[in-house]
Amino acid sequence: MLSLNLIVRTVIHHEGKFLVTALDDGLRTPFYSFLGGHVRVGETLQDCARREVKEEVGLEITPAKLLYVVENFFFRGATKLHEIGYYFLCLPAKPVTGSLLDQLSPSATEEMINPALLAPPELGAANFQPALLKQTLAEDARESFASCPRAVIINELPGDVDAVNGVYQL
Repeated sequence: MLSLNLIVRTVIHHEGKFLVTALDDGLRTPFYSFLGGHVRVGETLQDCARREVKEEVGLEITPAKLLYVVENFFFRGATKLHEIGYYFLCLPAKPVTGSLLDQLSPSATEEMINPALLAPPELGAANFQPALLKQTLAEDARESFASCPRAVIINELPGDVDAVNGVYQL
């Protein structure tokens, strides 16, 4: 049986770089991901994006466009998960003067939040999750995300789930 996770991730693309966080929970190989988290019952996806970024790094953002719906089927420990992630292009709510990283104040209670700005080649070389998404990010960013929204399917549970890996136009 699969457990269902509903998450929101924020794609903050500032001056040609992506705002990511380095995650090291001690259970998996450290990796990069976009800021975001679980949607609360009764919370809109856009409100979740705003709340998560504000909690994690103290930045007020405006969700501007849905870029990706990512369906990921995978194991976490002994649990089989079906995670649905909504990835939004988000903009800082106020103009940024100077470095974006200098505008952030990572939460002391969010010990796993380690913000970084990665250019597309750096992101391509990094252990970024989900890996299938990073393959399309640089191309989509060069085109100002004109080809989005897209569906990204990642199936690490073949035999349990019939979904086919790939990136698909919505």
